[in-house]
Amino acid sequence: MSQNVQKKVRKRMQTDVIMTLSIIFLVFFGTVMIASASITSRSNATQVVLSTSIRQLVYVFIGLFTYFWMIRMFSLEKCSKRIVLELMGLGVLLLATRLFGNVGGAYAWIGFGPISFQPSEIAKVFVILTVAVFMCDKRATNVKKSSTLVFYPLFVLFVFGFIIIVIESDFGSGFAFMGIGGICFLIPNNKLYKKWQLLIVFFVVLIVVMTSLLMTDTFREFLTSDSLASFMSENRFLGKIWNKVAYQFYRFLSASNPLWDRFGYSQELLNSLLGMSRGNITGVGLGNSIQKFGYLASATADYIFPVIVEELGIIGIACVFVPYFIIYGVLLKYALRVKTEKEKVLLVGTFAYLFIHMFLNIGGVTAFIPLTGVPLLLISRGGTSMVCTMAILGISQNVIRKYNARMADENNKW
Repeated sequence: MSQNVQKKVRKRMQTDVIMTLSIIFLVFFGTVMIASASITSRSNATQVVLSTSIRQLVYVFIGLFTYFWMIRMFSLEKCSKRIVLELMGLGVLLLATRLFGNVGGAYAWIGFGPISFQPSEIAKVFVILTVAVFMCDKRATNVKKSSTLVFYPLFVLFVFGFIIIVIESDFGSGFAFMGIGGICFLIPNNKLYKKWQLLIVFFVVLIVVMTSLLMTDTFREFLTSDSLASFMSENRFLGKIWNKVAYQFYRFLSASNPLWDRFGYSQELLNSLLGMSRGNITGVGLGNSIQKFGYLASATADYIFPVIVEELGIIGIACVFVPYFIIYGVLLKYALRVKTEKEKVLLVGTFAYLFIHMFLNIGGVTAFIPLTGVPLLLISRGGTSMVCTMAILGISQNVIRKYNARMADENNKW
């Protein structure tokens, strides 16, 4: 074998193979479960499975192409040269979603015929890149004002977050976006960042405290009281606002007590819990879920996990958690090893990207936290989320590959 061929083989092997295998397992396992969850009528089951599987496989292969392309071609240096223009374009796309119809009350998609995409998913990747480009590996002696370093990251975090949550009315994606950006913001170690990082920590603590209070019995009694209903009905302006946001607060009530409104706001959550209770160890069998037959409005996306547990039981849970935690372990292992802050942010940001979505999705459908409507990445149906997830995972593998190459070169010198 020639020396050039040996170098090419060595470069390919410098990515983490176990992480890649875990990713591939999850996307194909997800495709199988999406096909199963899409069967909502026995009359056209074969046609539905075939069309759904083909559609999802197209997303999977586009995602895999993106993943391997990012491993080979991604360069943060090149990205930093055009990131401001890309952020401007992304901001336009986020605002443009209001020109298109809403889905489930959220204006989060831009669609052209059968093709649609979700700019907020792209924003989640770019908030990681923005922190890495503008805040990392900066020396305090070179920059006197912290605002010079944090302007773009804070602008992206709060302005884009505001657009996603308020203008797009997509609280789940906005919350995930803010969480990913907030965790990345805490990684760079520069004394100029301390006050801004403390501000982020304050917001995190505030959100946790508010969530805990909103799930108490006292808040439930207040929200369902006759006095609040009477006040809102008498005040026309506040009543209109309340009618638009009340369902968000009702999610807290449903999470704190799934039986609260079992034929209304809590119905789907209760059906989710009932479905999972049937799973036991091996489940009721692939394709045999009852809850997907009209009892879960989004069985292939937001509620894919209850279908997995109902049909495959504890085995299905293991098929989700084991690969996920392998990926988490690899990302955190290398995050502790790499030397530069940029690499740490990319790896920790990818971990946050996956973990926050998993926590929000599974936590929501199990009534541990309020429902947010975010997908279970790599498993739930969705093209934009699949491609963006594979892109950020490919970027992380790019970091891992370069780190392993440096270590191999250093060992060869010795």
